Amino acid sequence: MTEQMPAWKAALRLKWQEIGVQAVCERAGLDFQGAFLDALDAYPGELDPYAEHEWSVFQFPRLASGVVHASPISIQPGQKVLWEEWYFEEGSSHHNVMRNHPHDLAERSVNLNDDEHPAVIMNMDWHYYDDVDRRPFLLR
Repeated sequence: MTEQMPAWKAALRLKWQEIGVQAVCERAGLDFQGAFLDALDAYPGELDPYAEHEWSVFQFPRLASGVVHASPISIQPGQKVLWEEWYFEEGSSHHNVMRNHPHDLAERSVNLNDDEHPAVIMNMDWHYYDDVDRRPFLLR
């Protein structure tokens, strides 16, 4: 008997396909299979750790590869959240893991107000690092 993939995993695979995550990964030199699909398949949890996140792809001239975002759907005052982005810039691929609160892994902080990022993350301090592990943080 073959084990059936949980519905949330199938839905997340479909979402990634619909928004073009694989194409961004290919242009950015990221291993879509290893970083995204294998991580999703290996994740043992029964519930979607990204249920409160919106997956999106942004396209703009400065970053021709595009940018994949996993950003919170909403952020309540005082709520601690995680936001991630994957892209190619200055000759290398990046996976930034950001939190709206200080944490031990943070290398830098930024406060954004632009059209290159999801609106929900604007105008707040984000503490982040460029993660050498390209897998989605919550799927580990």
